[in-house]
Amino acid sequence: MKYILFSLFSLFSLFSLSTCEKIIKNINIPSCRNCIYYKPVNYNNDFTSSLSRCDKFGEKNIVTGKITYNFADMCKQNEEKCGNNGKFFEQEENIDLKILKHMIIYNLPIGISVSFVFFLLELHYYF
Repeated sequence: MKYILFSLFSLFSLFSLSTCEKIIKNINIPSCRNCIYYKPVNYNNDFTSSLSRCDKFGEKNIVTGKITYNFADMCKQNEEKCGNNGKFFEQEENIDLKILKHMIIYNLPIGISVSFVFFLLELHYYF
């Protein structure tokens, strides 16, 4: 009798563990890497680096004219900018092409990379 009760309890435990739902914070919040404004760092192979920038928010140097963009994770933390919910998020339609372009630029020598990027841009124009 003890063996039967133990078996039933074990079976119930396995069933309840396999049917429990995951609780993941921020699962429905869009990721910056999927946004059209997301700019990965050029010197890092990781497309999701915390050093990546947001092309939506920046500051122009009035002397040189150079624009310095804010870090994407800082924009995500600031509710006056994109905020945790990503209020300025716009879906990147060709995320796979964007990642491929980044990987090619990072892994190839400069001359070949530039040529291939122009080829990808032309290819993207037709599709």
